[in-house]
Amino acid sequence: MEDRSYGPTLIRLGLAILFLYAGITKLLNPAFPAEMLTNLGFPASNFLAWVLLLSEILFGFAILLGWKLKYTVWPLVIILVVAVFKVSIPSAQGNYISVLFHILGIMALLSLYFTGPGKIAAE
Repeated sequence: MEDRSYGPTLIRLGLAILFLYAGITKLLNPAFPAEMLTNLGFPASNFLAWVLLLSEILFGFAILLGWKLKYTVWPLVIILVVAVFKVSIPSAQGNYISVLFHILGIMALLSLYFTGPGKIAAE
């Protein structure tokens, strides 16, 4: 007997690993995202770097738990949309794998928004 409610659980796990890894990596060297944001022309880059890395960690953990997905996916969608237009597309130079990767992440987050957390979730 098949149970399709494990699909969102697997998507949740993959996205949580992705965002937790990215956030913790930035936490280990917060000067790097601040410098990157400065180079991209963002104002208050130190503040925004901390917002970025804490968002990836906190919302990544919320996704891992399946907690309040109707709300927790949106900050991560915004992060990925900004990354597509400010980082991936300008630096693609014909290689759009990074763009596609970010779009896939956005689609997976939207999938969780529409389907819910699946099995084993804090909701």
